[in-house]
Amino acid sequence: MIATPLIQKFSAINDAQKAIIAHSDGPLLVIAGPGSGKTFSLVLRAMNLLLQGKASPRELVICTFTEKAAFELRDRMSSAAREVGYKKDLSELRVSTIHGFCNRLLELHRHRTVLGNNFEVLDELTQLLFIFDHFDHIVGEPIDDKFLGKWSTKWTAIQGVRGYFDKITEELVDSTSVAASADPFLQSIARAYRAYEEALFENNRLDFAHQQKLVYDLLQDADIFESVASRIKYVMVDEYQDTNYIQERILFLLTNSSHNLCVVGDEDQSLYRFRGATVRNILEFPSRVENCTTVKLTTNYRSHERIVRAYDRWMASANWRDRNGTSYRYDKTIEPDPKAEHPDYPSVFRIWGRDARDEGGRFAELVEFLKDKNVIEDYSQIALLLHSVRLDHCEHFLRALDRKGIPAFCPRARAYFDNEEVQLMVGCLALIFGYHGDGRGNVGGALIELGRYVDDCLIELGRQCSGNHPMAKLLRILTEEIQ
Repeated sequence: MIATPLIQKFSAINDAQKAIIAHSDGPLLVIAGPGSGKTFSLVLRAMNLLLQGKASPRELVICTFTEKAAFELRDRMSSAAREVGYKKDLSELRVSTIHGFCNRLLELHRHRTVLGNNFEVLDELTQLLFIFDHFDHIVGEPIDDKFLGKWSTKWTAIQGVRGYFDKITEELVDSTSVAASADPFLQSIARAYRAYEEALFENNRLDFAHQQKLVYDLLQDADIFESVASRIKYVMVDEYQDTNYIQERILFLLTNSSHNLCVVGDEDQSLYRFRGATVRNILEFPSRVENCTTVKLTTNYRSHERIVRAYDRWMASANWRDRNGTSYRYDKTIEPDPKAEHPDYPSVFRIWGRDARDEGGRFAELVEFLKDKNVIEDYSQIALLLHSVRLDHCEHFLRALDRKGIPAFCPRARAYFDNEEVQLMVGCLALIFGYHGDGRGNVGGALIELGRYVDDCLIELGRQCSGNHPMAKLLRILTEEIQ
C-alpha cells in the first residue's frame, strides 16, 4: 500500500517503482539497471514507511556506498518530506556508508572492545604506511632475499601482505587454521597477521576490515545485539553488488529479527572486486534469505534510446554462465523511457582503423569535425574511455590529437613520477631539503637510480623556474629557513 500523498505528488512512478515503494515487510531485492531511478525509489519507499507509521526516522537505516551519495540521499529525503507534508524530525534518520554506521556503533560500545578513547581508523594509504612503520615487527627480515619467501622489495611485500590481511579479516578466516596449514608461506602470513593485529590494537588503530570485524564481534553479544537491533526496524542498502562477505554478515545480523532488509544494486555494475567486494552477495541474495521478493527496475530514464538498445544488445551478447551452468547475471532487458523524446542524431556509431595509428587518426578527425561544426563548444566536452590509460593503450590517440593541435588531458598515461608537475615538486623538495650534490652523502645501490631521477627533476625545475621567477624566490626563502 502506498500513502496517498506520495501517489498525488509522484504520479509518474512506474509499476516496478510502485512495487518497491509499497513493499513494507520481509526481504526485498531490487535489481536496478542504469538510469532506472533506484535512488528515487529508495527515497519514496523510506518516506512511505514513515507516512504509514511503520517506522519512525530513528528506526530506519539506509546505507549507501559513498559519503557523497549519503548526503545526496539525505537531501532528497528532506525534499520529499516537504513535498508530501511530512512534519516529523528527520535528524534521527540514519543515512551513511556501512563504514560510517560501523564506526558509530564502535564509538557507542568502545568499552566492550580492545580500543581506547579516540581510536583512529586507517584508510587505504595510511594502512600501508602503518605496515611500513611496523615492518620489522610484522614482516621481519628477508630470507634468501625474499620477504616471507615471496616478495623481493619492501614495498611489494607491504602491498602483498595488506591484501592477505584484509582477506583474512573480511572473510572471517580463523588465523589459527591458517597457521596450522602445511604451506610454509601461509604459516608466515598467519604469523604476520597476528603481529599486525597486535600492532594495530597497541596503537589504538583500526583498518576498515577490522572496524567491521569488531562490529561483527559486538553483535555476537546478546545484550549489545538486543540494544542495537531492537531499535532498527528497516535496513536499506544501495550498491549491494559492491559489498563484501563481512558486510553481508553484519546486515543479516541487524535484520535477524525483523527480516526487513532491502538491498538495491546491479550485478552489471560490480566495480570493486579488487577491494574484496563479491558480486555473489547480490546474485545469491534470494537463496540466502527466506521469502525474498525480487523487483527489477529496467527502464532507463537517462540515456538516448539508441544508447540503451546498444548497451542491452552488448550485455546480452556475452555468455554469463560458468562451466557448471551457473549464471552470473540476472535475466533482464533494459528498455528506454517510452514517454521520452529521443532526437534523431547518431548517438551510437563505430570508429575503426587498419592499425592503432589509423584508429587514433580517425578519432582525432571526429573530434575536429565535432568542434568545427559546433556540435561541441569545447574539447573538454569529449571523454575517451579506455581499458587502461597507460601509455601503451592511449599513446596513438594522444599523438593523433597532438598532430591536430587538440589538447588532451591524460595525467596517468605515464608512470606517476614521470608527470611534469610531479617532477617539479620533487625538484622543489630536493632543493629545499638539500638532497643534491654532497648533501646526499654516500649514495649506493638502488638509491643511485633515485639520485639520477632527482637530478633530472632539478634540471627541469631550473629550466622552468630560474632567475627572478616567483618560485625561485620562494625556494630561496624556504631553503634558508631549513638551513
